[in-house]
Amino acid sequence: MKKKLIALLQFAIGIGLIAFIFYRMDNKSDMLEALRAGAQHWPIMVLGVSSFLVCLLLCMLRWKLLLDARGMHLPFGRIFQLYFIGQFFNSFLFGATGGDVVKAWFVTREMPDRKTEAVSTVVLDRIIGLAALVILTVIIMLFQLPFFLAHEATRWSLVFFGALLGGMIGFLALTFGHNWMERWAFFKRLEERTALGKIITRAYGTVRDCMQDPMLLVKTLTLSIANHVVLIGCAYGLGRGLEISLNFWGYLKVFPVINAVAAIPATPGGLGTRETAAKFLLGVLGVAESRAVLLSLLIYIAVLFWSLVGGGIYMLYIAKHGRRTEALEGSQGAGSEAG
Repeated sequence: MKKKLIALLQFAIGIGLIAFIFYRMDNKSDMLEALRAGAQHWPIMVLGVSSFLVCLLLCMLRWKLLLDARGMHLPFGRIFQLYFIGQFFNSFLFGATGGDVVKAWFVTREMPDRKTEAVSTVVLDRIIGLAALVILTVIIMLFQLPFFLAHEATRWSLVFFGALLGGMIGFLALTFGHNWMERWAFFKRLEERTALGKIITRAYGTVRDCMQDPMLLVKTLTLSIANHVVLIGCAYGLGRGLEISLNFWGYLKVFPVINAVAAIPATPGGLGTRETAAKFLLGVLGVAESRAVLLSLLIYIAVLFWSLVGGGIYMLYIAKHGRRTEALEGSQGAGSEAG
């Protein structure tokens, strides 16, 4: 009950932020003009929305690499299904990681003998995606340091993401630089005496082994950065349709920051926080507030569209595999799995 109340509060905050932005907006009529422009340039708008599929495919390839690295070889078709199912629940299930939990649950049905490792790849997939976004953002900020130092809104983002990168590096180095499962007697006793300890040890080992594989990290981070660049391309296409006079480099300068702000689990899907960041950062580049907010909302709608496609895939998956899933649950439910 407490989690549902928190989720509802997050949703209310997101809606409240958007309502406040609209209330303070000076030129609301310009938004209608932008919508008319989008209707006239509908092929560009459709291309922008369609490009989001490329982002999802890149993420699926990243997850497949992580699964393959641990000897869990799922066909790409099944990964396609499970990732879309997770995308659906990420958008329509309250909570910051609802879709990841559902995706993890389904992948354990596919690999009942390696549940812990399978779930660990879902967690690692999210960590690598967020790490790549932070790295890309900081790199762009360094290359455009005069721009980010020249405006108050961008100065704050520079400080925030510099601190975020430092904290991320420190956390990963501290957590995975040494094998704490072997160095701490507490974890050794926990592993020897409890099933939970075995699960924690196997999950930690899975993540640590992947983090210490240089080629795997290079490949997954490259896919992640490509994903974020394509997502910026989606925004660029939608912006062209709305007749926003900004070149691709302008989008590349500010949209990693906007997307990183939207990734903070303050509201579902970044609703409200993305629009607030877009208003300030695109405003610095001379984009009208009405068009910046509309562009941000259209990106959110594009994500929802593909999430609805995931909902259709989920229904087909349940119709085809529901009985088998129930059988697996019955066969596995009697005994606990230690990994």
